[in-house]
Amino acid sequence: MRSLLIAASLAAGLGAAAAATPVAYQPGGFPRDADSLSVLDSVQLRIVRRAGAQCWHSLEGGFRSRSATSRACVIGQTESAVRSSEDAALIAYHNALPFHARYDEYRPAFYWQRLVVQ
Repeated sequence: MRSLLIAASLAAGLGAAAAATPVAYQPGGFPRDADSLSVLDSVQLRIVRRAGAQCWHSLEGGFRSRSATSRACVIGQTESAVRSSEDAALIAYHNALPFHARYDEYRPAFYWQRLVVQ
């Protein structure tokens, strides 16, 4: 009986915490026209390239380096810069990219072009 009461109170606590958490990522929260997506892609790529350069000059290496610390440096700085921009469309676009392309400063335009709604 006691374990059932503990489990019920724990489930109620987790449910309340999940309901109180705001959703920062809206899957459709960015424009779907080609011009706007091109601008969002260039802004996001600029952030990734800046993070790669900063990590390279801090002797961590770039994202293409084999070091796990260099990849972590680029990922951390990119995430921090995107979040601090407070641009909801940029954050949604950044989260819509696949993980392997999100931090690749040499990714092709295919990734933003597939998000265009005709």
